[in-house]
Amino acid sequence: MAIGIISPYPEFTAYAEQLALQMNLPIVVREGALQRGLYYANQLVEDDGVNIIIGRGATADFLEQKLDIPVVKIHVNNFDLLRVFKQANESQKPIVFIDHYENDNIYDISFISEVLQAEIIVKKYQNEKDITQHIHRIAKEFNPDEIVIVCTAQCMARTASHYGIESFLVTTPREAIGEALMRAKETSILYEREKLRQRHLEAIISYAFDGVVATDEEGNISVFNERASQIIGIKPVDVMGRKLSLMQHPFLRKLYGNGEQGTEKLITLGKTSYIVNRIPIENSTNSLVITFQETSKVMQLESQLRSELHHRRFYAKYSFDNIVYQSDIMRNTIQLAKKFSETESNVLVIGESGTGKELFAQSVHQASQRKSGPFIAINCAALPESLLESELFGYEEGAFTGARKGGKPGLFEMAHEGTLFLDEIGELPITLQARLLRVLQEKEVMRVGGERIIPINVRIIAATNRDLKKSIKINEFREDLYFRLSVLQIKIPPLRERKQDILPLTQELMSQKSHGQLQVDKEIKTTFLNYDWPGNVRELENVIERIIAVGPTSSLEMTKLLLEDQMEYGDLEAQKIEVKLGTLKDMEEQIVHSLYHLYEGNKQELADALGVSRTTLWKKIKEMNVI
Repeated sequence: MAIGIISPYPEFTAYAEQLALQMNLPIVVREGALQRGLYYANQLVEDDGVNIIIGRGATADFLEQKLDIPVVKIHVNNFDLLRVFKQANESQKPIVFIDHYENDNIYDISFISEVLQAEIIVKKYQNEKDITQHIHRIAKEFNPDEIVIVCTAQCMARTASHYGIESFLVTTPREAIGEALMRAKETSILYEREKLRQRHLEAIISYAFDGVVATDEEGNISVFNERASQIIGIKPVDVMGRKLSLMQHPFLRKLYGNGEQGTEKLITLGKTSYIVNRIPIENSTNSLVITFQETSKVMQLESQLRSELHHRRFYAKYSFDNIVYQSDIMRNTIQLAKKFSETESNVLVIGESGTGKELFAQSVHQASQRKSGPFIAINCAALPESLLESELFGYEEGAFTGARKGGKPGLFEMAHEGTLFLDEIGELPITLQARLLRVLQEKEVMRVGGERIIPINVRIIAATNRDLKKSIKINEFREDLYFRLSVLQIKIPPLRERKQDILPLTQELMSQKSHGQLQVDKEIKTTFLNYDWPGNVRELENVIERIIAVGPTSSLEMTKLLLEDQMEYGDLEAQKIEVKLGTLKDMEEQIVHSLYHLYEGNKQELADALGVSRTTLWKKIKEMNVI
């Protein structure tokens, strides 16, 4: 199977073709964006038989919505933008950046503008028509030699050129294209395997039930297999050759029904239910094939096969070897985690944001006896309660409006014989905590809208950056669930408490992200060691990317500038607010109102500052009419 690529510009095409040749990958490339890109993608699927598409940015998002095959997305990141904005800024002209409306929260244009001291005008588009209109208006408002445009696709650059406006194209590094080709290759293989397995699953569930009864053209029973004999309790010799429609046995009468075609029909005999498929043979009036099986066994088989399909898609990428450290405290933490890996007990990973809690969770899984099983992660704060429940426990067909036909297994089922990582467990709604506790106690799960108990064998690793004992005191977290989850505890120290690790981490991240091209000078190292890193390793990684983005011009002053937003955040926490004396409720309302504006409406930061959950904060805000 070939890999399809929708390329945004000619140089991208050339890189992709060179890399594919080196990697011995068959590819088919077309250049286009948005609607034109979709037109070419459909051509690639129909004419060239591609089973996966590589796209970039907004075009990839658009293709993902419209196509039925996987789309591998190459992201345009702040580093890519900073590089092209730096080039465009050398013209000393205002810069117009035409960007898709969905990218509002992805790019930090204000930061780039501040770093480069450049005037950047952002124009948002939804389709090709918007792009043309924007460039047309720009040509009317400015002389062509007074403005430059930063484009994300060649079609924008051509339109700008038509009006005589200089443009700069956002390019993608060769390494990112190579990485996308590797992902596409792996995804293509998995996609084909899953399609094959899905066809097997459909055949088994739809037709391959154990009991089989068939009739010939005259309507007489011609097939009555051993399993049908066992279920019904009739010997084949007693029914063979007899007309099925005239049989008086209650089970056979229910199997035949009205003789018309039917699939997945439910019949009941005594206390046992059966799923029946009644399939007329083409061009024959009386010939039927009837397959049937007990519903309980069918559902067990379906669950097993679905779980097998999903196991292939979930795995842990990191191990303890990927953790960079020199400090004794981190060495001791890793040694403890390795010992915990040898057990089957649940683990609670505690640490501030950005300390690497999931990295530890994956490492524990990789070092455990469950390493060949699936590793599945879910962020308990990322989904609303109703959706989180169906994701964790699964649901049956018809459980709610929009439920998938045939239902869906939950993450507990898919993590069978493996590990389920529950990130931000402290944000789990209190109503779901009771259900989670029961699953942990009984080691079995029931899907939403279902009646069947499904046994599971799953190890739980949970993580939190909250003080759960404090949450227990204010009735936001169940104490019994806490003790179930925290049989073993791993406390990851923040970066400020293990300063010995800052320089090794800096060196490793710099080497990874600059491919060994840049080094950190002595002054920057000193600045790093004197900084508290409230965002921990994640913040360090972001700062390294910023340093790489500005290239050889990096200096101590530039580093301070890069850290400025974090330092300002630290200053915010030290600020004070004034509260007028009054009733407790009045003062509480003043505090929430002041902090809401201080944190610019960021509910997560405000909740952390007040030491409450986001659910509690939201209720307070609604009661006080703060917004």
